Amino acid sequence: MHTTNRNHTLSSVLLAGLLVGASQFTTCGQFTFDSGSTGTNGALNITNDTTLELPPHGQIHCTTITVALNATLKFTPNALNTPVHLLARGDVVINGTIDVSGSAGSAVLGGAGGPGGFAGGNPASGGLPPGDGKGPGAGRGGADSVPGSGGAGYASYGSTGEGWSVTTNNGSTYGSPLLTPLTGGSGGGGNSAGVAGAGGGGALLVASTTGITVNGTVLAGSYNPFNYSGFFGFGSGGAIRLVAPVVSGAGLVDVRGGYDIFTYKGGGAGRIRIDCIDRRSLALNLTPSSVASIGANMIAIPTSAPRLDIIQLGTNNIPVATGSPVFFMLPLGSDTNQIVTVQAADFGRLVPIRVVLTPENGSKSYYDASIDNAASPASVTVPVVVPVNVQVHVTAWTR
Repeated sequence: MHTTNRNHTLSSVLLAGLLVGASQFTTCGQFTFDSGSTGTNGALNITNDTTLELPPHGQIHCTTITVALNATLKFTPNALNTPVHLLARGDVVINGTIDVSGSAGSAVLGGAGGPGGFAGGNPASGGLPPGDGKGPGAGRGGADSVPGSGGAGYASYGSTGEGWSVTTNNGSTYGSPLLTPLTGGSGGGGNSAGVAGAGGGGALLVASTTGITVNGTVLAGSYNPFNYSGFFGFGSGGAIRLVAPVVSGAGLVDVRGGYDIFTYKGGGAGRIRIDCIDRRSLALNLTPSSVASIGANMIAIPTSAPRLDIIQLGTNNIPVATGSPVFFMLPLGSDTNQIVTVQAADFGRLVPIRVVLTPENGSKSYYDASIDNAASPASVTVPVVVPVNVQVHVTAWTR
């Protein structure tokens, strides 16, 4: 068995949501908040269109952050495909655009998710069937036909993807309104006519010790074509969380999924979370508002959040770390019956989990189990059936 590990598995999509913080006050009653920034990256001043390489941990530690009018800030995902964490000790001012959206696919590959998001399914090619999208709310691969229940599926996240009577292949909603943990959007399914599924929107945290002002745009959407041929699975929107004592401005925060220009239906919306104490100047256009919530969960990055890890695949041990999915391929003649071992930590209860195997082409398979995490860590072995001679993507998340 050949295993490629981008230094580990998808870390727990915790569907139940976790309230992991509360407001902090000094003895004199004055509010204090720490974004977690060390300031080591200095002042981030974006005056022109810029794409930054995301570091392995996904965190950029700034003193201040400014994105100028007419400038766009994007990111190249890291090897672990972590969310983007923009942390500042001082003010964050966004007059331009921060964009972590997913993208369209190619003639052979599904669209890439934004940083922290999930890819779309591959198109049918070379006699191979279309592939399912990736992620907890992924759309399944299907036909290039409308209407009909067998068309390429649309991804879901905070809301359900919907299209031209495509129902059986659409994904399901997932995640917590608190965006703890921070998880990106899912990919749409590829279709039988050679059109790839679109990638899901990425995941972005912006945290400031002092304040965040958004007069421009923050995007975590999915690919939205102006013109296209054929019908394919649209990706869902991603996740945007803003955390600061003061959040202000009248800019746009957008997590819409991709949609077609004729019906305005498509991938489900992502999730938006605003955590702040002073809301007097908060006039943001949260789009769509149905997947947005506002509160005061004033912890930027939890220090001991519950997590899942795939620690063994067949006879291959995988070190516990943060981050990415596991990819592997069984050569021809291999035993298709294999074992996936999943470890849970810091849940303190019985945890229902789901292991998902998604081949590059063809349909994914699901395997449900539970882990008694009263003692931590704890693990369970899950018997799976693996297709041979094709790369398979393995993830685990809570149900």
